Amino acid sequence: MTPYSPAETASTETRTPDDLRLTYVLATIGFAFLIGWELSATFSPSLALLGFCDVREATALRIVSVLTLAATFAFCAWKADWAFENRNRLFAIGSLLALAAVANAFVNTAFAGIPLAVSVVSWALFGVAQGSIMMYWCVFFSLIPTRRTAVAIGLGSIGGTLLFVFANASDTQWLNLSEITLFIVGSVGLAAYLSTRIPAERILPVGAFRRTKVLTVPAALSVASQGAVYGFMAIELCSMGQEVAVIGGASGLVGTLVALLWAVLGSKVDVDMAVVQRISLPVLMAGMLLFPFFDGPGRVVCGGMIIAALAHSTIVGWCTTSIDNYEFRLHPVDRFALRQTPSYLGFLAGSAVAYLAVFAYPLAGTQLDLLMVAFALVLVVAFCVYGGDDAQVRKRLNELLAPPAAERALEAAGDAGADQSGPGFFRKRCELVAQRYGLTPREEEVFLLLAKGRNAEHIAEQLVVSPATAKSHIYHIYRKLDISSQQHLMNIVEDYDGE
Repeated sequence: MTPYSPAETASTETRTPDDLRLTYVLATIGFAFLIGWELSATFSPSLALLGFCDVREATALRIVSVLTLAATFAFCAWKADWAFENRNRLFAIGSLLALAAVANAFVNTAFAGIPLAVSVVSWALFGVAQGSIMMYWCVFFSLIPTRRTAVAIGLGSIGGTLLFVFANASDTQWLNLSEITLFIVGSVGLAAYLSTRIPAERILPVGAFRRTKVLTVPAALSVASQGAVYGFMAIELCSMGQEVAVIGGASGLVGTLVALLWAVLGSKVDVDMAVVQRISLPVLMAGMLLFPFFDGPGRVVCGGMIIAALAHSTIVGWCTTSIDNYEFRLHPVDRFALRQTPSYLGFLAGSAVAYLAVFAYPLAGTQLDLLMVAFALVLVVAFCVYGGDDAQVRKRLNELLAPPAAERALEAAGDAGADQSGPGFFRKRCELVAQRYGLTPREEEVFLLLAKGRNAEHIAEQLVVSPATAKSHIYHIYRKLDISSQQHLMNIVEDYDGE
């Protein structure tokens, strides 16, 4: 996961629009509103949104919303083309359904005797709204140049976590609910506004997007296991009161700071989900296995460690998904929905287990120990299986770097063009373009071969490097040039006039 590096562009076709910086700033603010909303929902059983009922009933209502949230992603995966074509109306209207839960909280606070069914319906709609707004933002980030996408998501996550604390730390419920309303309206409004600023020529017809099974069964199990741990720990922390719930949500700030670090380092690091899981696993294991041995503050610390690790994984997942969708022209609705569905099914399962373990059949002592060991065992197995499968996952994406048949046919033409103007002319032109875009010496060698129409496998053999290294260089070159295909790179070289 690496954002684009700053670079000048050589033609109007590849130049970043003058107002793109404003777009990223607004996207950072809008994503911060989204994270503030998401955290307020995740820890809602002890916060203002469900402050009108006891924690047990609040947890049940939250589980209802997670069920409809997972169903929303499953529906989007099923009807991905239709959802993309109708994204502005569908996701904007769907996201605003969250206001029903806010209104329900206001009404239940002001009046007694409101039927429980009203709250159930409100929270079912809230889950649909959560899925809609998450999908809306992923589609937006998947359609804009990725030069600052990771930084915008990282900064937005940090800002959103701080907004969550600010909005839920007060004991004044009407004020908290008003701030959450601002999160909902602000996130939806900015997503809708920014979506209208995307140039029409940047948006492919829905049939032109690639579809690839990037989330295999082992990867889905890994994602689901993390979701289960997140759902379980969120309910555990909420059962300990409002203050602990706010601390639990705030602890994600540590993980988001690490994710932002990867974004700032950019091409200096190569972080994918397998690396993230290897970083997260020791922290998750420590938090889960030590959790039963403590009471009070000790449990809060263990829970905070788990939330921080999961926040890190979640934000890196947002970055890699959005960037890869743009880079490889992957179907943004299809790919994001296929990833989020198992995640929230796992979250649903973890929340249900927590409800049983905390409220229905309270566990303590050895029983709680065994439950946490079971969670740890599931995570270890899922991570190990996913780690072994990661090469296949990356292979499916890397194969998209090889030019299609029409572009491979240009290979001979590339060599011929090099000869027409003298043996050194083509190389000199490539060197000048590489200098203009700030490519490293190694990237310049890869750039020359790409300009001749060579694919990643040929480049790896020619430069005596591993295919993964060659493809990593290609990633960085594409991002520095703000392009998404080898043909576009060849056009830049051909059109370069030396100015």
